[in-house]
Formats: sequence, C-alpha cells, structure tokens
Amino acid sequence: MSRVYLRPLDFSDVNETYLEWFSDDEVTAFLHVNGKSLSIESIQSYIEEGRSTGSYFMHAICLVENDKHIGNLKVGPIHPKYRIADLPCVIGDRKEWGKGLATEAIAIGSQLAFDKYDIRKLTGDVHAGNIGSLKAYWKAGWVVEGVNRGRFFVNGENMDQVLISCFNPKYFPAEQSDYTVGKTTDYIQMRSDFLNSSK
Repeated sequence: MSRVYLRPLDFSDVNETYLEWFSDDEVTAFLHVNGKSLSIESIQSYIEEGRSTGSYFMHAICLVENDKHIGNLKVGPIHPKYRIADLPCVIGDRKEWGKGLATEAIAIGSQLAFDKYDIRKLTGDVHAGNIGSLKAYWKAGWVVEGVNRGRFFVNGENMDQVLISCFNPKYFPAEQSDYTVGKTTDYIQMRSDFLNSSK
C-alpha cells in the first residue's frame, strides 16, 4: 500500500514553508530553477497557467497518514501532437528524504499521466550526480535511454545528463527494458554500418 497520494496543487499549498523548500540549496541542487527568485504570486501564476493552457499540471505529493504536503510532481510540459510529457518530482521536505517516497510518487504519477492524460511516453533528464533521483525513477519502472555527455556544469565540473523514460504499455506493449536495450543496440549497429560504408 502506498504511503503517499497525489492531488492537484492548490494556491493554498503555496506558503512560506513552500518557499523555504525552494530556497534550500540541497533541495534545488539539481533542479532547473532558481528557487530563491520565486514568490507566492509567481508560483500561483505558474500553477494557473498550466491549468488554463492544459500544457502542464502540478500535483501535490501528500502523506497518506496525515495529508501532509511534502513535495510536488508535475505532468508536463505535454506535447499534444506526440502525446509525450516530462514528469519532474521533488520532495521538498528533507525530513522525508531516504524513505522511498519519491519512488512511490513517481509510480503513481506515471500511471496518472497514462490514464488521465493519455500520455504515450514519459521522458526526463537527471544529473548523473543525482543518484537519489536516478534510483527513485529506476525503482518506479523507468529506464535509461541515453547519456548526454557533459551537458551540465556543476561546481566547476562537467556532469552528464542521463536521459530516462517510461512507456505507456497501451502504446508500447513490449517490455520496457528489453525494448530500450534492443533499440539502443540497433542504433549503435546502424552507426557502425554507416561509418564503415563507402557511401
């Protein structure tokens, strides 16, 4: 039984505690956001923009035992033509780190994206140094599709971008890891054939 659940993120969720999460350098270390520049008004505006345009949807991650809001999960941006989307997840309350709650939230969020928004494929990117996030997504059934070498520059050092994904079985009936490994092998062979050809 899951220890967390998701619900739509509400304006009332955006308070001083919320701002403290995104002002915490450890929470935002691998996020593509400058948390210290956020305000209650800007976050509420962002939530509303997603709802009104249908391009993304923000969800609160809450504990089943006491309904405490401990983080966020976003479905989007959604590409309407290709039915693909990202699924970023953050546990803002550091007291809840290391308990496997992000894995549970990602698994629930993935199913939500498939069932409610009819997403064919979920994609994401993770800093190679963010081992906690990589483990959370892997345990939730995501797979690695590639690596973008040195995409990020963190603390004066190059860091790889790990490209991850999760497939909706409605559109991808093949087992995910076999599909990904097989396709990767195909493209490696294709590249080898091309480089070795005289054309």
